[in-house]
Amino acid sequence: MTRHLAGLCLAFLFAWAQATPSVMLVDSYHAGYAWSQAWRSSLMASLGGKVRFLYAELDSKRQPRDTLEPRAAQILVQIQRLQPDLVLVADDAALRFVGARLAGSKTPVVYLGINQNPRHYLQEHAANVTGVLERPLVRRNVSLMRQLVPGIQRVLLLFDNDLTSEVIQEELFGRASTLQDGKVQIDLVRAIDYADWQRQVSQAPGRYQAIWTGLYQTLRDANGKVVPDSEVIAWTAANSTLPLFAFWDFAVGADKAVGGLVLSGRDQGRLAAGLVQQILFQRRQPGSLFPLNGGSGQLLFSRGALQRFGLQLPPAWAGQVRLIE
Repeated sequence: MTRHLAGLCLAFLFAWAQATPSVMLVDSYHAGYAWSQAWRSSLMASLGGKVRFLYAELDSKRQPRDTLEPRAAQILVQIQRLQPDLVLVADDAALRFVGARLAGSKTPVVYLGINQNPRHYLQEHAANVTGVLERPLVRRNVSLMRQLVPGIQRVLLLFDNDLTSEVIQEELFGRASTLQDGKVQIDLVRAIDYADWQRQVSQAPGRYQAIWTGLYQTLRDANGKVVPDSEVIAWTAANSTLPLFAFWDFAVGADKAVGGLVLSGRDQGRLAAGLVQQILFQRRQPGSLFPLNGGSGQLLFSRGALQRFGLQLPPAWAGQVRLIE
């Protein structure tokens, strides 16, 4: 009887695997990165039990940029071997190095977390591709935080020198590193390493009235080792004498940034899951589904960080803000 039941279970699992669509998740980063954890958990909450997930990572936050091409080539071989029903590419590196190679093929491709205009990566008529865009809310963020810190005239946007940071600067600033938004000058600096990041934070007072932390996950120390992102943001929060704001929810906390109008990987995963469902279960063609905007952001703040910097939220924001801690 036991063998018979075991055989039935195996037969059921095999039949389920054969009938259930497979989705290959190609992550630009790695499973331990907070952004990746957020969109993955949201995606799985929406699609869990409906699809089989396969996984691949470019690990671009920790690996040198010149390793991306060969890693992408290995992933493309894996896709060819496994023949997933759909490939989901997360963030710019995965779309550039993997998703773009599948454009025009029979394999549906959904992207998320894309900062660059997708046309920059794709063929002009990539009818098998659609997805979710991600745009840091720079102007709105600065405008809203002026209500929190009156007198802001010049602010620093501090990023690492990663591919994503490069794309964000290109999309928002063009060839420049400064833009004028009304009475506020917004400067974007891409730190070349951790020492440069620390120098920028230390030298900011006197030139700026506030700092926005962008991306900081690829900063390396003097030995060429990637500094843990938790260490970077904790040092920045502890050593910045200027109010510290953020564009993403993972950078907000008692020992992190105060807050801001932030984007979330959860929203990216939820929206991408909706596109996947339409393609796999409603038989919609990706080209018939317009790319989605990743959301209007949320006002998220840390009680501890607000207290540390002596800031109080405007009464007019009541009911609009999510406080943590």
